[in-house]
Amino acid sequence: MQKKLQTFFLKKLKSIGLIFLIILTVIIAGYSNQKKNLSKNQNNDFINNIYFKKTLNEIVKNLEPRYKKYNHKIKSGETFDKILSEYSIEKEEIIAIKESLSKKFNINKLNTNQKIEIILDKTNNKIKEFIFKISMLHSLNWDL
Repeated sequence: MQKKLQTFFLKKLKSIGLIFLIILTVIIAGYSNQKKNLSKNQNNDFINNIYFKKTLNEIVKNLEPRYKKYNHKIKSGETFDKILSEYSIEKEEIIAIKESLSKKFNINKLNTNQKIEIILDKTNNKIKEFIFKISMLHSLNWDL
């Protein structure tokens, strides 16, 4: 009787092993899905937390852009230095811009209603881009 059981199990060993692997796979997949759903629920709970939402809204509401664009129209009697100083630009940077532009254009001849575009980096108050409109078709750009 014992030999018959042994021979039966030896003959069916592949089938028993396959059934065991299938059962083990189903258990592991179920456990993995349960962990995944638990993690997903925890993340959803965190995102739906009212304190998190309020804090995030407050942070986003108080954000300010890093760069500020100014459009300046030249008025009678204004000088180049005076215009740039009005936007709290450092003297060294004003000198660098004047040297760069004076090679291409006489900056002492400013006309009223001429336009200047200044894009300032608000973190360090440095000029990111400077556009001096000479005419409707021509402008001088100074980029950092």
